[in-house]
Amino acid sequence: MENLLINILFVLLPILIFQIFYINTDSKYKNILLATVFSISIIICMNFTITNYEGHFFDLRYIPFVLGALYGGKKVAIFLYFVILVYRFYIGGEGFYIAFIDSTLLLIILLFLLIPKYQTYSLKTKISGTMALLGIVAIISLITCHTLFGFILHAPIVLLSSFVVAQALTMGLSVYFLEYLITMDTMKKQLYHNEKLKSLSEMAASISHEVRNPLTVTRGFIQLLKSPGIDDEKKITYLDLSLQELDRAESIITDYLTFAKPHENIELELLNVTAEVNYVANLMEPYALMQNVSITKEFFIKESYFLGNKKQFLQCLINLSKNAIEAMQNGGKLEFKVNKENEKITIQLTDNGVGMSSEQIGRLGVPFFTNKEKGTGLGTMVAFSIVKAMKGEIKVKSRVNEGTTFTISIPESVSTSDKED
Repeated sequence: MENLLINILFVLLPILIFQIFYINTDSKYKNILLATVFSISIIICMNFTITNYEGHFFDLRYIPFVLGALYGGKKVAIFLYFVILVYRFYIGGEGFYIAFIDSTLLLIILLFLLIPKYQTYSLKTKISGTMALLGIVAIISLITCHTLFGFILHAPIVLLSSFVVAQALTMGLSVYFLEYLITMDTMKKQLYHNEKLKSLSEMAASISHEVRNPLTVTRGFIQLLKSPGIDDEKKITYLDLSLQELDRAESIITDYLTFAKPHENIELELLNVTAEVNYVANLMEPYALMQNVSITKEFFIKESYFLGNKKQFLQCLINLSKNAIEAMQNGGKLEFKVNKENEKITIQLTDNGVGMSSEQIGRLGVPFFTNKEKGTGLGTMVAFSIVKAMKGEIKVKSRVNEGTTFTISIPESVSTSDKED
């Protein structure tokens, strides 16, 4: 009984390896993997025989042989066939001839009957067919033993029947597990594919909607310009509004492309964090004053450098600053703080605006999620994408009606002057 359980364990072990490695392995290595793991399973089964009755070894070696052949193809089948014969010859004894007859019969059935059409069968047919095959082979093996050596009549009936039943049931169970794993993997891939299509369609629809709005407004102003009797002042107003709407459409497309395009090939340079943050704070000052927002800066380090793309980093800070200013609808204060912790540069942007709930924080960085009436969510999405490309991270703390703090952490780099020193 102990060796029977060991046989079953090492028959099922390749199936677990199949789940972990085979499904996600390149096609050129799949058959090599299958041949290797099922060969090991065959050898272990032959080492731990269920029983050895007068020189004939009872074990489950043919189950990994059939599984490897059916799921690996003809080359794997032939390889496993020789593994069985070579190792059985190494063990020795007259039982080698029985192994030769059994394995040769199985190989012929597999190569010419089962392997070519196996994948077209239903699960029920696969299970019942393989169980019947192994059961018949076991019976043929016993009959051949009796014909050649005449010991079957003296062997316990329970031993012989349990061997046939155990082999057939383990075969059916193994096929069921393998087919279940393959089905789950297929469903997983299909679900992933459907999710990608769904995300793509949602993003396409959202972009179309966001871009169509400013274009519709622009079209309306252009139509008004064609009306007779419009004075020059209104014409200038309509043209200015049309240009603003076109700029908004361009901004949406630019933000989307910044997020969508890969960051692997961007030019990187050493950037002085205090200089860049100071530049953005000064740049946003006029816009902040228009919104009745004051900007303060605190630099706890004089000079600290990181590796990044200047244009994209400035865009990231500008997007977050603009969002923070617009979150303070009745005015307020935007604070910039620059510090260093554990060899990482930290940049904090704190406002005392409307704040966010935990649910809203969890959705930050998702395309077209926004808390602003006329926002698209692309600005925040781009900011998250840029920081991630610089191997950094953004953490957000916020309370509704109290304010929000964005903390950017970026790995520090050594400046050229520091290296020379």
